Amino acid sequence: FLKIVKKVIDEADILLEVIDSRFPTKSRNAELERIIKLSGKKLLLVLNKSDLVSEENVKKQKELIGVKSVFVSAKKKQGTIKLREAIGKLSGKNEVKVGVVGYPNTGKSSVINMLKGKKSSGVGAIAGFTKGMQYVRISSKVMLIDSPGVIPLEEKDELLMVLLSAKNIQSLEDLEGTGIEVANELLKSNPEKLESFYGINAKDGEDFLEKLAFKRKKLAKGGTPNMNEAARILIIDFQRGKIVL
Repeated sequence: FLKIVKKVIDEADILLEVIDSRFPTKSRNAELERIIKLSGKKLLLVLNKSDLVSEENVKKQKELIGVKSVFVSAKKKQGTIKLREAIGKLSGKNEVKVGVVGYPNTGKSSVINMLKGKKSSGVGAIAGFTKGMQYVRISSKVMLIDSPGVIPLEEKDELLMVLLSAKNIQSLEDLEGTGIEVANELLKSNPEKLESFYGINAKDGEDFLEKLAFKRKKLAKGGTPNMNEAARILIIDFQRGKIVL
């Protein structure tokens, strides 16, 4: 996959790195950005899934990013005009190829479909759905190049992969442990939203999963909370965008 993405960078004049609005810093791929910088190509950050972030958080993230960026929601078709305008400014109205890169499942193909205005690139809920390069013309002067999602080879952080929906729940080595970490992360970033969504007040991630298991009647033998099932519920809800931060 990395070999293909390097080819995309070589071919493109402009690169769009699609990242997750909920975790913009964590979802930026430092290795990709390093390669793009060395290539001398222009980079635009596209923060997708902005519909899952409050207006207050969007403003805060804009200040933190400090580089050329556009917030969009491919799912709700929001931000299309701003993204087209940003590409136009970077291209100088010349004919260009625009490579679309980033972590798996950040919504690269959905952003392409949004720009095209109709379904033009395959979209899948499974991480790594795009297997190779795909070319999509969105105007007489702009050709998009879709690429497979790339995870740095040294990436071992299951929490990060889950937060970015870059790792499917079936692939997790420690479901309960990762569920506790996800709960801790959400309790840290927006405890009010988590409490209002589940009706649970918790001191930490482990306490949250225990209460969620009892609330949803996910119990093991002897009436003890089934932490794996509670973790499964939380992670699936989060990855399906049910929890707005």
